[in-house]
Amino acid sequence: MKRAFVTSGIVIATLLLIVAGCGSSGDLSRAETQRQFGVRMAKMNLWREAMFRFQRAVQIQPDNAMAHSNLAVAYEANGDFDGALREYREAMRLDRSNSYIQKNYSRFVEFTQRSKKRAVAAAAATTTAAPKPIAPAADASSQTPPPTTTDITTTNPPDGGSR
Repeated sequence: MKRAFVTSGIVIATLLLIVAGCGSSGDLSRAETQRQFGVRMAKMNLWREAMFRFQRAVQIQPDNAMAHSNLAVAYEANGDFDGALREYREAMRLDRSNSYIQKNYSRFVEFTQRSKKRAVAAAAATTTAAPKPIAPAADASSQTPPPTTTDITTTNPPDGGSR
């Protein structure tokens, strides 16, 4: 009987600790909570959810350069390069000295420049490679047969050695 009370007491205490732990970090009105949630989502490659959380962090705290930088990374991961550029520029405006933001922005610029160069090269390749015209078919009697090849065999020298 005593054992049942001790076990149920431990279970109740554990549940209270879990509830208290969830309540303290779940304040979604805080930008830091949104940022942490967004980072967890990004680590799981859930970029749309991460983008939503980073947008909320920016709405709550619009002067936070890291929130703008995180949002820029999420936009980039989702393929919205215009949105990413806008957020990177805002993050740089808010905190030019942040090396993390500078590195992310420079990588983004390098990536977009390489992508533009590849797109220009691909467009140039498709415009220069015009299809060849098809020659009209001629009747079989006017065609000359292709040249034949002769099989050249080599013989060993008289001394039995090889060449």
